[in-house]
Amino acid sequence: MKKSNFRIYQILVLILFSLINFQVDAQIIYLPRAEYGQRLEPKGRIITGAGQASLSSFEEYISAVDSVVLPEIYMDYFGLEQITEKNVMGRMKNWQKFNWPIIPQIGLAMTHDGNPEKHYEHKIANGLMDSNIHVFSNAVSKYPGKIMIRLGYEFNGHWNGYEPDAYKMAYRRVAKILREKLGDRLALVWCMALDGERHDYMNFYPGDDFVDWWSVDVFGEKHFTHKALKPFLDSAHAHNRPVVIGESSPRRVSVQLGTESITRWFRPYFEMIANNPGIKGFSYIYWDWSKTRWADWGDGQFGKNLETRKFMIGELKKEPFQNGYRAK
Repeated sequence: MKKSNFRIYQILVLILFSLINFQVDAQIIYLPRAEYGQRLEPKGRIITGAGQASLSSFEEYISAVDSVVLPEIYMDYFGLEQITEKNVMGRMKNWQKFNWPIIPQIGLAMTHDGNPEKHYEHKIANGLMDSNIHVFSNAVSKYPGKIMIRLGYEFNGHWNGYEPDAYKMAYRRVAKILREKLGDRLALVWCMALDGERHDYMNFYPGDDFVDWWSVDVFGEKHFTHKALKPFLDSAHAHNRPVVIGESSPRRVSVQLGTESITRWFRPYFEMIANNPGIKGFSYIYWDWSKTRWADWGDGQFGKNLETRKFMIGELKKEPFQNGYRAK
């Protein structure tokens, strides 16, 4: 290689590395949050959460972020058909283990996970499961704080089997009973899955009278440019509803990749939040997926990697998050 060509090659390499470093280190600027005045909506800030029906993963998330911003949302799950007061009260003990206010974000299913043929929203719609609804509402009403319920979450997912008309009727029936029992300390959340095959989401919409927040679940790196994401967020704004990311984790982008994981998932994730003022909450599943039946998803426990942990803490130190609860 000629000396002049080699010098050009060196310059190009330096430019490339500069661009990569700029992409990793560039400041993410958060637009001011929109204000909609809905139930449980934080004013001017973004609430954070973790879990997925696991006290240990919630506590591990707290440790990973070094209590920079204490998560207010605790993710939990119930199936309405299998509901018992004992089960709810047992889970409630986890929500009350902390010395700051916790908002349980409950995924309340009207189907059986992994068995879409066993969906039962039509039974709920016809009043055949009112006793289950009352058992659940009476139990959760004993929790002294605020509650978010993602009712019939991931409504458009083929893995749930929901049918639009029956889903809407069931959602409204459950919502009425829950509202009567819990009043304004309850926020009803309507959640779409980007992985779902159906994106005619308004066919599933129970109506503004029954929904306080809209929600979307974000996993794969392609979700950030998914054709349904922006229209959904724009529609939420048009309906005057804040958005919470109901579930999120860096699917198939293991935190062990370090800088690559930041470039491919963590940075786009926070840029999505930063650029959409209607997003006012997120929930992160702090799991090492490689140890679950979704082993190919990789490791989502960002605290295990110095780079991903530093990046996550750096974002949570910013103003939209720093108005929340912090360690004393």
